[in-house]
Amino acid sequence: MTDARDQAVDEDVESFRIRARAWIEANLPDRDHPGDDDRALQALLFDSGFAGIAFPREYGGAGLTLAHQKVFYDEVRAAHRWAPCGMPWQVSIGMMAPTILDHGSEELKRRHLPRMLRGEETWMQLLSEPRGGSDLAGATTRLTRDGDTYVLNGAKMWSSGAHTCDFGLCLARTDWDAPKHRGLSMIAVPLHDTPGLVLEVIRAVDGNPGHFCQEFFDDVVVPVENLVGEENSGWAVAQSLLFHERNATGGAGYGYGLQNARPTNRQAQRSADGVIATAKQRGVGGDPVLRQLMAESYIEYTASRFANDRIAAGMRTGQFKGPWGSLLKLHLGALSSRHAKIGLAVGGADGVIWEGDAKVGGVAGEAWLSARGIAIAGGTNEIQRNIVSERLLGLPREPSPDRDLPFSEVVRNQHR
Repeated sequence: MTDARDQAVDEDVESFRIRARAWIEANLPDRDHPGDDDRALQALLFDSGFAGIAFPREYGGAGLTLAHQKVFYDEVRAAHRWAPCGMPWQVSIGMMAPTILDHGSEELKRRHLPRMLRGEETWMQLLSEPRGGSDLAGATTRLTRDGDTYVLNGAKMWSSGAHTCDFGLCLARTDWDAPKHRGLSMIAVPLHDTPGLVLEVIRAVDGNPGHFCQEFFDDVVVPVENLVGEENSGWAVAQSLLFHERNATGGAGYGYGLQNARPTNRQAQRSADGVIATAKQRGVGGDPVLRQLMAESYIEYTASRFANDRIAAGMRTGQFKGPWGSLLKLHLGALSSRHAKIGLAVGGADGVIWEGDAKVGGVAGEAWLSARGIAIAGGTNEIQRNIVSERLLGLPREPSPDRDLPFSEVVRNQHR
């Protein structure tokens, strides 16, 4: 079996495209009949050198670039083939693995990155808290040093797919007397058979059981070596994680292929093409008002695709520096809600009715119910607007009167 890791690290993109195309055609299943074992398929990608294409060779990657990664998944899509994508791969490999690469110790990187890329381990993030809203820096989950271990107490929620994952990157407070951004640490927490950890699945408003979870930590003991980054530097790690999350969600960075390799049938139905297909099926394609709405949806999705390509190319070449993924994430958050409304208008009653768990029809209704979550995940639309205005446009920061106060005083002030 040909191993891409045996190829020259400086292999040019077009030579790589030819080699990848031949391998894809010979090894990957048709995307309409992918089978049920994504872990085995991810292992095949890894063993053949096509998982972690832009990760360093010493951690199991191919040592190539994000441009090579884009080419590989473009070829997967063009060949109508299947590669593992979506949850949990988009999160584990597109977001968590690059965060470990950025901030993890050498021991963590060598131990876990090859396993993540091969699909032997899946990771996710433990960031949001029941009382925290979108202010991640206000985390009150407590992490206390005890010799060669840390002890974790508190709660997290809205953790996507935690019940199916092996590890979670948990943001917790290690110094209550430091300002809120400077007293946080990030630590990797095992999610299975961990004493003191209770994990519950949240049933979402669209009826989807299992996407979101909540976790309760009661004196959970975690080894010191699981710390990611330095103690009290967790905010920098969290910012890196969110940077990769926004890129992946927006269709750039390490998550490009994992999001774009193959949309699911339900995702396809929620796209602009899906709305047009619904209009034809219902015989309302000639309605002048609905035609305008469908045109709007098509234009927005087309503009989004071009923006994704431009920003992804700018980030790969170094022309775009900074959190450009926030611009893509903001557009996605706004577009999802608008497109859901258009889907409801075009779908009519068929868009909100389904039978039992089969959910025949009802795709527009589901999209509407889940659109708010898209506008929140990875940072709310309001947070993205702040990032774009302050870090990309150079506008003044939003006032933050508690930014330099010891966090213990902030908590006391909130309770008064």
